[in-house]
Amino acid sequence: MTIEDKTILNSAEVDEQLEILEGWRREGSILVREFTLKSFKDITSFLNYLVTTITTQNHHPDFYLDTGKRTIGVSVTTHSEKAITRADILFAQTLNAWKPGR
Repeated sequence: MTIEDKTILNSAEVDEQLEILEGWRREGSILVREFTLKSFKDITSFLNYLVTTITTQNHHPDFYLDTGKRTIGVSVTTHSEKAITRADILFAQTLNAWKPGR
């Protein structure tokens, strides 16, 4: 388990990260992305990857599953800081690294 880096990022730093974080957007102090998956097998694989990421990074996003649309929505923020931190960026980067078939 890693220790969360709760260093708060300012607006410009978040914008800079969002330029390279494919699919993510900011909603206030929250990073949001919806992952659309091709099959239920991919949904299961992604959920397992998400849970592993949560456990490994000790960072706990909100998420939802819509099986009809085959989407998983993820919202990540550092609740204790009420802001976007380096831990949130790392979490988003890690989720973006997921590949189908894992």
